[in-house]
Amino acid sequence: MATLKEELFELVKVEGVGAAVIVSRDGFVIESASNGSSLDMDAVGAVVSAGIGATEVMGNELHVGAIQQSMVEYEKGIIVAILLGDAATLAIVADLKANLGNVRYQAKKRTAAIAALL
Repeated sequence: MATLKEELFELVKVEGVGAAVIVSRDGFVIESASNGSSLDMDAVGAVVSAGIGATEVMGNELHVGAIQQSMVEYEKGIIVAILLGDAATLAIVADLKANLGNVRYQAKKRTAAIAALL
């Protein structure tokens, strides 16, 4: 069975993905991997946790159910965040050349294995 780090390194091998990080609900980084990205992973953990919290409130207020996945496109990149049960979130940082469908597919393919390793 692969380790969390190995699973995350498989995600950063996907074209356009710069980093993958598992964040606890309270914003602490559980594990991370990057392809040389200069991101501050502790800062990533904090903002991902806050963003997921805000997204959950939005879903509750709009009566659309519990959040499963969040995708946000910015001027220079894409953030995909997937909840891993109640304990953690997988966040993937990709640039605009990444094929979003492939990023989501690769993440979904690994989500159960990653959640089992937590």
